[in-house]
Amino acid sequence: MTYKPNDEQRTVITSQAPVVVVLGGAGTGKTVTAVAAAREHLQQSDEKLTVLRAAAAREGRRARLPARERALFLSFSRTAVTQIIDRAGDVIGNLGPRLEVSTFDGFAWRIICSFGPHHGYPAPQTVQSKANSLVEGAPAGLTYDELIPAANRLMALPKVRDHYSSRYGIVICDEFQDTDPQEWNFLQQIAPSARRILLGDVNQCIYTFKPGVDAAARIDEAMALPGATEIRLLPTSYRDPSGMLPAAAEAARLRDFSDPAIQAAAATGRLSVIPFEDEAGHDQVVAITRRARHRGDTVSVFTHTNSATTDLSDALTTAGLAHEQVGFTEAYGEALSAQLAMVQFALRQDAQVLRSLAVYVTATQSRTRVPPLAQQMLAPQNNPLLLRALQRLSDDLRATGGDQPDLDRLATVIAQAYSRIGTHRGQETWVQAARQTRNTLRRASENFRMGAISDELLRMRDETLVGSQIVRRFPIQVMNLHQTKGREADTTILLLGPDEFYGYEDEPYPNGSKLLYVVMSRARKHAHIVVPRRTHPLWEPLVTALQQPV
Repeated sequence: MTYKPNDEQRTVITSQAPVVVVLGGAGTGKTVTAVAAAREHLQQSDEKLTVLRAAAAREGRRARLPARERALFLSFSRTAVTQIIDRAGDVIGNLGPRLEVSTFDGFAWRIICSFGPHHGYPAPQTVQSKANSLVEGAPAGLTYDELIPAANRLMALPKVRDHYSSRYGIVICDEFQDTDPQEWNFLQQIAPSARRILLGDVNQCIYTFKPGVDAAARIDEAMALPGATEIRLLPTSYRDPSGMLPAAAEAARLRDFSDPAIQAAAATGRLSVIPFEDEAGHDQVVAITRRARHRGDTVSVFTHTNSATTDLSDALTTAGLAHEQVGFTEAYGEALSAQLAMVQFALRQDAQVLRSLAVYVTATQSRTRVPPLAQQMLAPQNNPLLLRALQRLSDDLRATGGDQPDLDRLATVIAQAYSRIGTHRGQETWVQAARQTRNTLRRASENFRMGAISDELLRMRDETLVGSQIVRRFPIQVMNLHQTKGREADTTILLLGPDEFYGYEDEPYPNGSKLLYVVMSRARKHAHIVVPRRTHPLWEPLVTALQQPV
C-alpha cells in the first residue's frame, strides 16, 4: 500500500525541531511516518553536502567534507525490527542502506564489539544468556544487564562519542515510553547533537513491571529536552481501515463492554470468541490458523506465558504448520551453540555437548531454574533411556568426522539430534537453528576451516541473543502477550488458559487493560479469542460481551 501522509504526519516529516515527540494509538502510522521523516532528513542533509562540495570545487580548494549522514532506528525487540525493515522499504527507497534498525541490546553489543577490544573488553567477547548462567560451568561473558552500561562507558570516550555523532544525523526511538532510566540515558548518549524522533503511546505502556518505567513521566522528560515539540497523530487506524477493531480495543481498555463498537466488531466477524473444552485449546488454534493461511492471511498467536507458547509451538509443529516462536531468541541462540558443540565433537575437538544441550533445554523451558530434563542431560547415567539415545547420537556424530568429514551428513545428524534423544518440547527453535548450521557447513565444505565455522556460529549466537540476527520470516508467529507490541498480522488468535495470573490488580485493571488493548489492536482483519470454560476477570467481561447474541 502506498504511503500517503495526512496533515499531522506531514508535520512530523517536515519538522526541523531538535526533538519531535510523536504520540498516537495503535496502527496510526507512527513507525512509517518516522521512516518518512528519516528519508526527508537524509535528503536535506545530502543537499547541504552537495552545496558544500560545489562551493569547494568553485573555489578550487581541497576540503575534508563530512560523510553522508545515516539514520538510526532503535526498537525493543528483534521481530519488531524485522517488521520495521519490511514496512520501511517502499518509504525509505534508495536510502534504505543508510537506515540502521537495531534493538537497544543489539546496538550496545555493536559498540562493545567495535571499540571494546581496545578499551577494557578484549576479544573475544560473548553474551552470557540467562539459561547459560543457570547451568553450572558457565563461561565468562557479558550478561544482558551489563551490555548497556558497558556501551555507556565506551560512549564516554571522546573518539567513540565523536564516531557516532558524525555517523547519525537523526535517531528514532520506537515505544520510548517503555524505556527504563538506563535505556533512556543510553539513548541520550548516542549522537547527542542528532535530531530525535520519539514515538510513543501512554496507552500501550505494558512494561510497568520493569523498574523505573513510567510512561507519563518519560513523556514529560522528553518534552523537557531543549527544543522539544509534541505532535499527536489522528486516531485513524491504518492497520484496520474499517476502524472496528481499534474502536473495540479502545472500549475494552476503558472497560466499557457495553460499547456498541464491541458488538459491531462481533457482528461483522472481525472479533470473535471460540470456547474450548479440551485441556489446552490447541485444536481450535490449529483449525483457525489453517483457515487463515488458506485465505493467504498472516497469523499471530498470543499466549500468556513462554511455557504456553512452547506447548502451542509443539502442537503447531505436530500439525505441520511452520512458524516462528517470537521472544525465544535465547533458545534459538543456544541451539546454535549446542549444534556447534556437536560439530566440534564430530571432528574430534574438545566440546561440551551435554552441557550445551542442558543450556538449550533450559532456554526452552525456564528462565529461573535448571529443569529436570536439563539436569538429566548433565548426568545421563541416571536415565538409561536417555543415556542409550545419547550414545547412539555420539556414534553417528563421530561417524561423519575423520580426515574427510561428510559435512552434509553431519548437518542431517545434527538437525535430527534433538528429536532422536527423545526431547520434543521446544523443537521448533532447534529446527530453525539447524537450517543455519547446515548453511554454515555448506559454505565451509569447499575450503574447510573449523575456526571459520566456529567464528560464524558463535557470532550468529551472540547476535541472536541481542536481537541483531534476522532469522527466516514465517507467516505464522507465536508469542506471549508481552511480545505483541510492534507486531501486526491479518489474523490474530489469543489463546487464554485457566488460572492465569495477571498481577494483583482489581477492576478497573489500569495496567492489565492496556495489555488487553495492545493485544486486540494487532489485527488487520480478524481477531479471535480462544477461551477455556473459566477465564481471568481481566478478560471475562469481554468474553461475556462477545458471547451475547448479536
